[in-house]
Formats: sequence, structure tokens, C-alpha cells
Amino acid sequence: MSYILDPAWADERDRLESLSAFYDQGTTEICDRLGLGAGWRCLDVGAGTGSIVRMLAERVGPEGEVLAVDADTRFLEPLAGGPLTVRAMDVTAEPLPEGRFDFVHARLILEHLHRPADVVRSMAAAAKPGGWVVVEDLDWSTVLTIDPPSEAHERVVAACHKLYAGSAYDAWYGRKVPRQLREAGLTDIGIQAVAMPAQADTERGQPDWEMWIGQLAPRMLAQGLLTQADLDAFNRQWHDGETVGFGPLMVSAWGRRPA
Repeated sequence: MSYILDPAWADERDRLESLSAFYDQGTTEICDRLGLGAGWRCLDVGAGTGSIVRMLAERVGPEGEVLAVDADTRFLEPLAGGPLTVRAMDVTAEPLPEGRFDFVHARLILEHLHRPADVVRSMAAAAKPGGWVVVEDLDWSTVLTIDPPSEAHERVVAACHKLYAGSAYDAWYGRKVPRQLREAGLTDIGIQAVAMPAQADTERGQPDWEMWIGQLAPRMLAQGLLTQADLDAFNRQWHDGETVGFGPLMVSAWGRRPA
């Protein structure tokens, strides 16, 4: 797999945990809606730091099963035990176990892949008949919503899109998820979309934005997509205590493998 971000980045754990703080509640609410409970067999694809698999392990209990797969399992390995198993795996090169799971989940992973529809089909095949598949990914349609207006924010977002154009990252993948679930043969499709508010903080700034841009900044500067003055202005706005904006739209979609 290839990512626009570097998994070995020094602040990668902080970046992933910041995303978990934003999005775990929404994922948990979907699990509640689908009735996930004791004895379920679950698979989390691209499990990151393990916040979701910890929740799943608590829900399924000792009679259930949770398999966490990721290309980089360093944050997951300390969690293994009980119903939770950890496996290092490149899901773009290896098939997932077939017909085994009641619940198959991936969040913020497929948008990074060259052929995400292939992985969606693999996830659908991993579900047992009647099992659920949930995919959650971002769509950058909301990121220019900001007040007060900010030319620095617009320049940084534009530079991001230019950088994405040379990579596998699809900034518009979220809107494609429901269609790809249908094309994988799933039924009972459900959709939820939320743009999380981002508010400037004089001390903390806006960590999700700043860590994302902080990792991409050296490449954007090297390619002449931005100046250091642009980046400085972008960071100042998220520390001004006044700016309010929205992150990318998180599109969560789910479907059931036909019985």
C-alpha cells in the first residue's frame, strides 16, 4: 500500500488519536444501530491505534471475536488478547478471511488506496450471509467553509489538492462509498454524513488541521505549492480564538451481505 502520509512520522500516534476523538462516537452509534453485541465476530480493517477494536472487544465479550488488521501493527500489538487478535496485513495484496464476520469495518483507510473498490469487495466477501459492512471515509467538499474568511486557509487547501493529484489519495472518496457498497452486492444500504466543527483555540490551536498540514508541508514547500508565510498565516488563524470552520465531510455507509 502507498499513503500520502508517512506512518513513521514522529507524531503519527497523536494524529491518529486526535482523529479517534473526533470520530469514534459516530462509529459507536452505527454499531448501536446495527445491534452489535455479545458473541459477534468482528473485523476492523486499518485499525490504527485500536480505539475501535477496544470498543468492539468490550461489546462482543469473551464469546465473540475481534480481528484487527493493519499494515503497521505497532500500536495494536499491546492490545492483543482475549477476543482480540492482531494481524499485520496489506489488504491491497491479500484477501481477507471469507464468510466469517458479522461486522466488517474500515475507517479512513480506503481513501488512501489506488483501488479501494477491490478492498470493498474483499470486505463484503469477509462478511457472513446477513453480516454488515461499514465503510467510513472523508469527502473534502466542506473544508472551505470557514469564518471569518481566510485567504491563507484557501491557499493551503488548494495546495493540498494539488499535492493529492500526484498520489493515490482521493479527497472526494467519501461520496463514492455508498455506490461501491451496492456494487459489491450489499443490500439495505444506510448513509450518514457529518462535517465536524473546528474551532480555533489560543493555546491548542486546531490539532487535526495542523498535524495533517504539518506532515504535508515539507512537500508542499519543496514543490512551490505554498510559501512559509502561507503556512504561518494558516497556523495563526487556528490560534486566534475566533476562527470557526468545518473539517471534511465524514461519510459513513453500511450494507448487509444478502443471506
